[in-house]
Amino acid sequence: MKVIKILGTLTIAVGLFLSGYFTHKLTNENVQEVSREVQFSYRSNEQPNQINLEKSYTDLEDQNIVDNTMMIMMHKKPSSEVMDIDHPDMYINVLSPKQHTGLVDSRVWFTESGAVIGDRVGESWDQVEYFEVNEQDADYLKEQGGFEEM
Repeated sequence: MKVIKILGTLTIAVGLFLSGYFTHKLTNENVQEVSREVQFSYRSNEQPNQINLEKSYTDLEDQNIVDNTMMIMMHKKPSSEVMDIDHPDMYINVLSPKQHTGLVDSRVWFTESGAVIGDRVGESWDQVEYFEVNEQDADYLKEQGGFEEM
């Protein structure tokens, strides 16, 4: 009789565990969190102090765009050019919504040979490091960001 009670208890415990496990698998299988988001923004023509978000891509919807943009940002080369920090052609932000963190805060100026990218390295835009990318990478940023010549 004691063995039957132990086996019954074990059977109930295993049954509860398995029902909880499979319920979790079925209800949470399609739930994924965005880990990276790339935002392309521009200064408003009507409101000069306003920055308008033009396009936004997440790693769940557009993994290739997020990866390619991150690769461009990681492989840019240092530049000696200094640009007008208040008048970029495009703003690029890379965020980690999962961690509630901004990873990249950049301003972009398109040139004949590609683009110059200014990265904020301090608390404000008083501290900026400049980099350059080639024409192919600049064209990719233009295309994904919906850039139109002003």
